[in-house]
Amino acid sequence: MLDGLLRMRKQNAVWWQIVAKNDVLELTFLGTRGEIEIRSRRHHQHSALLIVHKKARIMIDCGADWLGRLPTLAPTAIVLTHAHLDHAGGLIHGVPCPVYATSETQRLLARWPVHDRRKMPLARAVIIDGVRFKAYRVEHSIRAPAVGYRVSAKAGSFFYLPDVADLPDAATALRGIGMYIGDGATLQRSMVRMKHGISIGHASIATQLEWCAKAHVPRAIFTHCGSAIVSSNARAMGAIVRNLGRGHGIDARLASDSDRLRLVASSVEKRPRARLKELENRNC
Repeated sequence: MLDGLLRMRKQNAVWWQIVAKNDVLELTFLGTRGEIEIRSRRHHQHSALLIVHKKARIMIDCGADWLGRLPTLAPTAIVLTHAHLDHAGGLIHGVPCPVYATSETQRLLARWPVHDRRKMPLARAVIIDGVRFKAYRVEHSIRAPAVGYRVSAKAGSFFYLPDVADLPDAATALRGIGMYIGDGATLQRSMVRMKHGISIGHASIATQLEWCAKAHVPRAIFTHCGSAIVSSNARAMGAIVRNLGRGHGIDARLASDSDRLRLVASSVEKRPRARLKELENRNC
């Protein structure tokens, strides 16, 4: 369980940090923009998450914006949520590491020169470089079936779901996790339509916070941001999301490109109260 969440600015990046001396998962939001034309300084690249754990560098999703950039990122593994180009297009010319995905996603990408393909089963844990991944089927697209991942290590746990219209049995999928990282396509207006009995599109942040509240998830961060968020005042959008979270007793935030989060196993380092207040005020 997470504790002591702070927002800290270091150079040009914002850090959500939990300080400790034991097992650590460091998460970097490489990109936080959805499949939209508009870009901003805060939301410029397609949504992708980098997990650093000891010597491992595991990337979740690799959209077209990351094409040609993998040598710099140097992932040791890539895990895909689905086959849409804003989540997998960076692999079109091949990749220098194993790629984990469901059988459906692997079939959709079969023509791409990915030489080390590894199957990600549904509802069964797979250990990748000491980090545990468990895929859950979600509703988002018929042509490119998607999953969300429950990710855990000694340092903590989170659920990563950047594209979702509906999360079946959300209470089970989210039970006991410390943090939800979800779809920021829309604040309160639903972008979900039904086709052949399946929910297509994007659930609102408000709806996802309802899922988190029912599962007693204490914190939520939203990535894969849509046009309304990307084109608007960042401070105002952040305030709206925080207020939506407070209505459910959840610490809710918007992620920006290059934001970092450290999850740790235990032994949280104490900081002077005045310093904590200063950091909170600076990032309000």
